[in-house]
Amino acid sequence: MMLGAEGGEGFVVKVRGLPWSCSADEVQRFFSDCKIQNGAQGIRFIYTREGRPSGEAFVELESEDEVKLALKKDRETMGHRYVEVFKSNNVEMDWVLKHTGPNSPDTANDGFVRLRGLPFGCSKEEIVQFFSGILKYLRAVELKLELIMIHHENLWPCSGQVPMTDLGLAEGITALAEELALRG
Repeated sequence: MMLGAEGGEGFVVKVRGLPWSCSADEVQRFFSDCKIQNGAQGIRFIYTREGRPSGEAFVELESEDEVKLALKKDRETMGHRYVEVFKSNNVEMDWVLKHTGPNSPDTANDGFVRLRGLPFGCSKEEIVQFFSGILKYLRAVELKLELIMIHHENLWPCSGQVPMTDLGLAEGITALAEELALRG
């Protein structure tokens, strides 16, 4: 159950797959059947650290019924791109907007390895197994593994973070992941 705006959760959807040149007007047209809270001001685009559009946005809606209408737009097309629509909330939106974009804290040295594109059924144990091979290449370090998943109702993980106790280890894992991606 999603709380109303007074409860802090709000009525929010996250949109992914937007054209990079997409404007707030285009998002409003895409969600023309939905009542967006405060019109164009209720559309919050996500930007990369370099300040470029990421192709994602949050849309604040007026009610739970509007969220349900917006979710029906999932996988419809905008131009030549299909757009994914996920249920979200103010907490996730505020966190993402605070930690992304050109004015966000430097995430390159925060001690986290960010994982994207995890398989639908991916478990914590599979992630541990994937990274287990790297330990032989690095000095012995106590590895505290905690997996933080952002869940959406009816969806299994859309993102994850692996906090590392040592930046050298995090950098090594990043290098291994890049190497494996080149081989794959």
